[in-house]
This record gives sequence, structure tokens and C-alpha cells, in this order.
Amino acid sequence: MTESAPTDLTWPGLLAYWTDFAKASVALPKDDQGERWRESVAPIIALQAVTMALGDLDRLAEPDERPLALDRADMSIREHAGALHEVWANEPMSMELVRLIEDARRALNAAKGAGAEWCVEPIGEAYPNDRFVARHPADLAGVLLASGFTGDLMVAAPGVALFEGCPACFARDTHGGPPSDDVLAMIDLWLGEGVADPAGVEGPRQAYRQFDFAQGGPTRDLVLPMDETLPPGQPLLVMVIERGEAMPVSLPPKAPDRQDPLPVVFGPDEPGE
Repeated sequence: MTESAPTDLTWPGLLAYWTDFAKASVALPKDDQGERWRESVAPIIALQAVTMALGDLDRLAEPDERPLALDRADMSIREHAGALHEVWANEPMSMELVRLIEDARRALNAAKGAGAEWCVEPIGEAYPNDRFVARHPADLAGVLLASGFTGDLMVAAPGVALFEGCPACFARDTHGGPPSDDVLAMIDLWLGEGVADPAGVEGPRQAYRQFDFAQGGPTRDLVLPMDETLPPGQPLLVMVIERGEAMPVSLPPKAPDRQDPLPVVFGPDEPGE
């Protein structure tokens, strides 16, 4: 094992650190089970190094390095996964190796989709209200686009009440990851009271208001990743900016949303608040 990873590394330095870590931590057969395992050592180390380094992209000294890092990681995964498939072309590939390739691809997708998420504040002295209601985001979109923001932004549908723990906003930079501090500050100011500080997440989540009309209306808000199969229900967050382009957002309803508080339920593997 090695010492803790240093901060403010360049991409080559970060990759080199995790390569050393992988060499020290990956246990591979050293007996006569075959040349296949010996030929697999280099791509195994490279794939684990890339997987671990992708989880540490926020340590990069310069945010401008992120696009290059993602491109190089993509090329590296393709190269070393291909090498393993070639080595094991005539034999069933070990599930360890299959999972290693899947982990690397999953880490790459997570790095591309990562961003910052704001959730509705728990009810307490700091925020005594039992709901958060966003206004129309046209002014926020205008300020962000004027500042040069070219990423993605989702916010709560204007005029719709969200309840404790529910995601209320998501933003990510052009090439994934949280936006700059200036952009985060502008979003914080626009959201105002009622949401917790932003937290890093692997990708955007949507909340769906689900109904049981036999019981007379909505029963809960279900939170799932945006890339999950679309469940029944009314989506509660809307896209405001997509890849630096403003999206149309409907005006809020004329009447205030008087919905009683609903339980916020998180799908499998989704962290709650």
C-alpha cells in the first residue's frame, strides 16, 4: 500500500500514482496456471489505475485538463480491455477480469455525468417551512449563459412544491464534474433558503410524483437516476440549460401549490438525505 494520494496533481501524475497503488494492491496468480495470466498483468494494472484515477479527477490542478483526461481514459480503457479480450480469445474470461473492465467503463461514465446536486433542507430551526417552491429560472439561465456557462442545469419545476430530502437542482460543467465556484455561488443565490449545500453526485437524479387515484391523488415522490427506466409519475425537475443552450420552461401555475407534504422515497442504491 502507498501513502495518501497527494492533491493538485496533473493527469499524468495522478495516473502514475494509481499505477503504483495498483501494483502494490492487485494480487495475481504467480504459479504455472499459464501465460494468459502473465500477459494479463499489464492491462489489469492499467485498467485499475484508470478506474481509480477517474474517481479522483477533482484533484486535477487545472479544470481545463478534464476533457483531455477523459479522452485519454477512454482510449486507455479501450486499449487495455481489447488486450485482455485478445489474450483470452480462446478461453472463457475470468469474471474478475469482466468486472474489472465493467468497473472501468462505469467509472468513465460516472466521471462524464458527475455534477453537483442541491436537495431540500430538512425541516428544523434553520428552515421551518415544510416545502421548497422554486420560481421560474429564466433569470438564472440568463446570468449563467452570460457568464459563459456551457454545461447542464436542472431545477425544480417552477411553482411545484418539493419536500424534505428531494433533489431540487443539479448542475454540471461542460465535461462533467461540478461547475466552477462562481457558477455554484450564482445557483446558491438564486435557490435561496430551503436547500442544503450542494453535494457531489455521479449524475442527475429525477423525482417522480406518483399517484394512486383510488386514494385520491399523489402518494409519494420517487427519486431515481435520470438514466433509469422511466417510472410512472410526474417529473418534478426540468432541464433549464443543456450543453450551454437554454431550454424552454413552462410558467408556474397561477394558483399556489397546496399539496400536503409527501414522503420522498429513494430507489435501490440511491442515497437519501
